[in-house]
This record gives sequence, structure tokens and C-alpha cells, in this order.
Amino acid sequence: MSADRAFFLAMVLAGVAQAQGKWGMVDTAGTLRIPEQYDEVGMFCGDLAKGLPLPEFLPGQKGAKIVKWLKSEGQEVRKGEPLAQVELKEPAIPVTAPVGGMVTKIGVPAGGAAIPGSSLGNIRVLGVVDLFAKKQFEIECPSFGPNSGSATVVRWLKLEGDAVVKGEKVAEIRPTQAMAAVLSPATGTLVKIEIKEGGEASTGQVIARMGMGRVPVRSGRDWFFVDERGNRVASTRFDQVGMVQGGMAPVRVGDRWGFVDGEGNLIGKADYDETREVWGGLAAVKIKDRWGFVAYQDGGLKNAIPPRFYQAKDFAEGLAAVEESEDAPVDEQAELKLFEDREDKKPAGPAAWGYILPSGKLWTRLEFAQAGPFVDGRAAVRPEGEGAPLVLIDSKGKVRTTGLYRGLVSLGEKRVAWKREENWGVMDFQEKVIEIVPEGGAQDPLMAIGPFGNGLAPAKEKNGKWGYLNLQGKWGIAPRFERAGIFRNGLAAAKEPGAKWGYLKPDGTWGIKPNFSRVRRFSDGLAPVSTAGETEVGPDPETGGHWE
Repeated sequence: MSADRAFFLAMVLAGVAQAQGKWGMVDTAGTLRIPEQYDEVGMFCGDLAKGLPLPEFLPGQKGAKIVKWLKSEGQEVRKGEPLAQVELKEPAIPVTAPVGGMVTKIGVPAGGAAIPGSSLGNIRVLGVVDLFAKKQFEIECPSFGPNSGSATVVRWLKLEGDAVVKGEKVAEIRPTQAMAAVLSPATGTLVKIEIKEGGEASTGQVIARMGMGRVPVRSGRDWFFVDERGNRVASTRFDQVGMVQGGMAPVRVGDRWGFVDGEGNLIGKADYDETREVWGGLAAVKIKDRWGFVAYQDGGLKNAIPPRFYQAKDFAEGLAAVEESEDAPVDEQAELKLFEDREDKKPAGPAAWGYILPSGKLWTRLEFAQAGPFVDGRAAVRPEGEGAPLVLIDSKGKVRTTGLYRGLVSLGEKRVAWKREENWGVMDFQEKVIEIVPEGGAQDPLMAIGPFGNGLAPAKEKNGKWGYLNLQGKWGIAPRFERAGIFRNGLAAAKEPGAKWGYLKPDGTWGIKPNFSRVRRFSDGLAPVSTAGETEVGPDPETGGHWE
């Protein structure tokens, strides 16, 4: 959720100093994957065991035999580096017509042998008037790999005298032997080999598992990237670093901001006053006093939306909230659909919020004093006007609530936290209030509630104890905690009074026992932890606030 992202950027990009011991990272089994040796650790973005499928090297290929693994388990590999040598299994390769015309000769019959580049037959161009134009073209045997040997013509799909069009399949060949190499899809670690040497696999079958990903870390004053095992990636260092998403991460070099790729290489120049992470395919950037968006494309930056916004939030579900200038272009078709029934068609002033599409055009009028991100097709907004209550709108801009609310926060799972007086409740998208079933005795009002994950949301009772509510309003995990975080990757950071931090499972038992003085939430299977120093309690989370 956006609150998570905002807090992560506030912590990671600000380089907040920690008075206690070093940070490391654990996986969901509680194994320390990255040693506790860093002053600050950001969120991991990657995959600890991504399946590597056998590619379809040639059209019609059914499978292959693993001849030899060129890398061993646990070994680091770079993107594009050969991992294994394979022998292709009975691939049938199409032979296509080089031009349109008539097949005049079949030189190599079905069952005959040919080598790449040799002639299989001829095609004559029909209807050519120019006496000097070439009329006869050879049908060449195609290449099928870097070490192409001989091939057998399986069958002819066209016979002599048949008309063909350019690119049409005229025959099929099968290589006598075709060797190929499986290349690493990204830089990372070869975690596990699933198909041993000599074994056969079908196209698309997982033959190995790769560990791939990046973590921004700080040691002293320097920020840099490490992989999923804690090994430093490249020698470059930065003054501040964000999380790698969408192929790039925001970095600060001196007083300027830019982006780097997953290998730590600067993409273009650091020419921005501020940059944020990629969300929804676009990253927000600031030049002077205006915000715009860029995209990562073909290894470079593309200016997707010019910097014309006073303020801009990240894209979520295809829309981004912006405080827009008056001269913004509007998607006329969208505007017609949204506002054809409204009497007031005048544009709002410059100091108002609306939503834009990835094209940069306005999707809603600039008519909100506040605008939150879309979650499950709903966004909490406050219309302009003194004392206006918060409402939920759908992705077409239609107001979907009727009550008067002082607070509305999307929790995920089509649930919303609502506030009328001082306390919070939970309702669904139809404004049906979810009655909180008391754990014992009379029901106390909720002082705070957080986002849902694994069907559970952290919630705070009036007595200050935290527990976890399920979607039906019952306590899935009874309130007994001094602090409670959100569930991510099936685990939630929690702390009982006077105890250390651990990670809960959805059934309320400890998935990782309380052994840590400091923790953060899981991301893609890794979580920052520290066992040194005194146990930190941290701030008391608030509804709509930061949920680290």
C-alpha cells in the first residue's frame, strides 16, 4: 500500500542513522540469509527461487536432453551467461517462402539431407514485367543454431506448381543434432538444479531455480546494492539509494537524483531534484517545482509525462493522484463519460487534486482537496469545500459512499476503515459495517486498524493491546501484543509486552521465534532484522499511517 511505500522511502532514502547494532536479513524459514553487517537495509525486491523453464529454442521443439551443467548450485551467475548445454529433441523447423510466386522445383525430396544455406528448391515470381528483375529465387535450408549440422527434410507442404505467398510455410526440416545453451535470465545465484545431466525435459518445464534480486544497503555513509546472498553488486556507491523496481532504482549523487539499473549502473544523468521508485511502470521525477513521470525502456529513460504537476503520487491500478496545473490536457472521451450528466462543467482551480492516466491526460476533474491511491478499484478523496467529508470514488470517478466520514482508509480485501467520532470501524464497499466480535466481554472501540494481509488486519483495542481481525470481524489472533505489523509473505512482525520481536503465522503461532531487537516487514521472502542492542518498540501505528 502507499503508506508502506511512503515509509520505506522516508527511511531508506533519508538514511536514518541507527543507534543500535547492524542489520541483516532472514528468509521466511528464519534462516539468516544476509549477515548482520550493515548500518541500514532496505526492502528486498526479487525472487529467492524463481523457476527457470526450458526455452523453446526452435519452432515445434518438444523438449531437450541436459547434456552438461556449466554452473553448479550456489554459484553466482551474470545475466546472459550460459548455464547449461542441451541437445534439442526432434525439433521441426518451418521453411518459409522467400517471395510470392510458384514452386517450380523441389530439389531435396522428403527424407533427403540438407545443410543450412543450401537450396531445397526454387520459387518463380509471377507477373513481373521488368525484364531485368530477378524472377527465380531459391528456397534455402534455414539455420538452427550456432553449430548447425545437417538436417532432414521431413515433408513438403507445397508441391511443384503450387502458388505461395511470401513468408508462407512450404516445408519442414528436422536437424540431425541440434545443440543449444540455456542462458541466465538475470544476474543472481543458481539455487537448485532440478534436472540432472543426462535427464530430459519438455519445453517450459522448470530445469533449475534461480535466486535473483537486489537490496539497497548502507555501510558508513555509502549506499550500494547487494544480491540475495549479501554479495555486493558492482563497486559503485551513492549518497542515497531506493529499491530496485521495474528494472531501476532511484539514487542520489551529491544533491542530484537519478536512476540506476539492477547492476548499479547509472541510467543517463542524475539531473533531477528528486526521484521515486517505479510503480505501475512509471517513476515520478521532480524538476524544479514540478513533477512528471519517466519510464524505463530499452535500457534508457523515456520522458513519459512532462513535469507539470505541483504534486504527484505514485500510480496504482492505472491511475495517479496529482495536484495539477490549469493548462493540463484532458482525455475528451473519458471526460464525456464522466461528466456528461453534471451541471457544473467548469474546471477547478490550480490547487486541487485529480487523477491522470499513464498517458498523462486527466481522468477526473481537478475537484478534490485530498486524493488517495486506488485500492481494489476505490480511492478515498475529500471534495473541495470547507468541512467536506471524505468519500470513496470508483475508477470512473463516481462517488460510492453516502455516509459522513471523518476518516476513510482502504485496507485491501474490499474492506475500508471508517471514522466518525474518535474511533475506527470496518465496513465493506457497500458501507455495510462489519461488527467486531469481542474476544471476551463488551466490545471496546478500535483505536487503530491496519491493512489486510493473508486475510488478517492488525487492530488495536482501547486497552492498547494489538491483535488481528479477520474479514468477518472476528479476532483471528487475540489482542495480546504491544505492537503488531501487517502480514506479508505469510508472516507478520509482532512483539508481546516485555519481549523481543518475532514473526507470526496466520494461525497465531510463531513462524519465527521472538529473537530480534528490531525488525521490518517481509518483502519477496526476505525481511531486515537485528539481534543486537536493546529491543526497540517504535511508534504506535495509526490508521492510515506508516505500517512498517
